[in-house]
Amino acid sequence: MQTRVTDQPAYLLHRRDWKNTSIILDLLTEDFGRMSVLAKAGRNSRSKALYQPFCRLSISFSGRGELKTLVGIDGSEIRIDEHHYLPLLYINELLCAYLPWQEASPELFQLYDNLLGQIHQHFDERHLREFERSAMTLLGYMPDTAIESESGKPIVPDRHYRFLATEGFVSIGATEANAISGKTIIAWNQRQYHNKQVLQVAKIVMRSIIDFNLHGKRLKSRDIYQQIKGRT
Repeated sequence: MQTRVTDQPAYLLHRRDWKNTSIILDLLTEDFGRMSVLAKAGRNSRSKALYQPFCRLSISFSGRGELKTLVGIDGSEIRIDEHHYLPLLYINELLCAYLPWQEASPELFQLYDNLLGQIHQHFDERHLREFERSAMTLLGYMPDTAIESESGKPIVPDRHYRFLATEGFVSIGATEANAISGKTIIAWNQRQYHNKQVLQVAKIVMRSIIDFNLHGKRLKSRDIYQQIKGRT
């Protein structure tokens, strides 16, 4: 059946050239989740300035198969500070890796929209970690971090735990490797990101979940960041 959709809110996650002058746009849409559209002769189009990340888009498309044809696009650019560009590209790559194909997730679209909406106010590692956590929760990869996984009992402030991507927090001795205090875990659950220990736990936990579920795949944006960091 021929599908035609008009004025669909969307953001570009990734683009790739196709044949001589066309472009395939990988998009996050409000009603259709992650999907791809073909912009015929897109490299020569008057709208090519919109075929970039971090533009609020309204698209129209049609087609029968999985790859739809773009028939209309409008939008506005969101100005991004150069220091924020790479972390946001990492978020785009993360969504490309994890979002199911053409499965609506309006909550995740809103989460992304909110993130870009606050980019001019303030954006730092706290926002990145909280986005990772919220996204992984919506996608079903986040274990319950308020409990010890084996007993199901609440995290205790004066005990210590280790995080396992397949289980969550498990109780261990205070002197064991990778021990995390229950007090810090509770602070993380309360979003106390001003605490450096909380940020470190957030990074450890989210990297564990994301890397485990990538099944060996590497995120290019993370590698680029490490290369840049190594030069400074």
